[in-house]
Amino acid sequence: MRHWLALWLILIGVAEARPREAVPEEDPVALAGLLVREGQWARASEILAEIPLDAERADPERLWMLRGLVELHEKKAIAASVSFQRALETATEGRELLELHLARALLAARDPVRALEALDRTGQMGESLPGTWLLRAQAYEEIGRPAEAWNALEQGANRLPDQPDLRRQQVFLLVRLGLLREAREHGEALLARQDSDAKDAIAISEALRRGGDTGEAMVILEAALLRQGNDRDLLVQSARAAIDDGQPRNAGRFLERAATLDPALALEAAEAYRRAGDLDAAQRMNGQVVDPVAKARQRLGLLLEGEEWERAVALEERLLRLDLGDDDGIAYGLAFAWFHLGAFDRSERWLATISEPEAYARATQLRVAMETCTSGGACP
Repeated sequence: MRHWLALWLILIGVAEARPREAVPEEDPVALAGLLVREGQWARASEILAEIPLDAERADPERLWMLRGLVELHEKKAIAASVSFQRALETATEGRELLELHLARALLAARDPVRALEALDRTGQMGESLPGTWLLRAQAYEEIGRPAEAWNALEQGANRLPDQPDLRRQQVFLLVRLGLLREAREHGEALLARQDSDAKDAIAISEALRRGGDTGEAMVILEAALLRQGNDRDLLVQSARAAIDDGQPRNAGRFLERAATLDPALALEAAEAYRRAGDLDAAQRMNGQVVDPVAKARQRLGLLLEGEEWERAVALEERLLRLDLGDDDGIAYGLAFAWFHLGAFDRSERWLATISEPEAYARATQLRVAMETCTSGGACP
């Protein structure tokens, strides 16, 4: 179910296909309908719960439909399917729309066979909606008939060429079937459309990445970057794929570009460069980090990794000013730097503040190293 995220957005537009009208205070069904249209689900649920099912002036078809919509929103799929079936028992018009809602509920209730039967009853109205084809494809996939799922998406895309989500779901279906090269090829075709955007490239590349083919994901992202190279999320996705592909330096470059659009990413760019062993670039990006605490913490780590002991201990005053003196990791880092400068008393002063078990174990090892040095042994 989670693979069809766009489905609900497409179908929500037909949730209550009646023109908006003034709602008399004495008409709770009409009020509930207005609340549903406005997305006030909790209030709509309260109103509906207060309406007796045998209310004298209640519209049973609309009442049961609204109950079903609210129950579906509340993830009560089985109850929703019962409500939509009750609505169909009294419906004289709009049965196709009710069948579509019933199919949604049945799919959510893991009953794809009956969902297909409901979709078959939506007629021409159903064929004109992209959500119908998406639901049909999902149902076929859930009962183990991927070829028919593909055909449903293909038919829908041919009937509704201005709906890219049908082609997008074909790509995701190919990924789930393990046909990653075909998924990349169809993804490239989708991205060539005028109505495609960076979100398409991100979604397709993420599907490929999770499918285990980072290389194909990178191909999609590289093509998208040529068109939309200043999109923050696209650059972040490219960095994620580069990390997976064992290219931390490229990830750092992507994140550095993204940091010009979102300064909060400077910290991640610095970390990517650190992983690549480019400490100069890491320190350069660290200089752009906005959060002073995160900046100082990362700076200390970079200086220790680069064995710049004097610069590391020079951070001591700033770290204390930022209330990081009680952080065991910071304490050990400063103790380690002072140790390498031969200032064992300063090192011990920091070691004495450590209590966290893992840091304490390392502190014990450092004390042993200091004892070795002071007793005339070889210093590590």
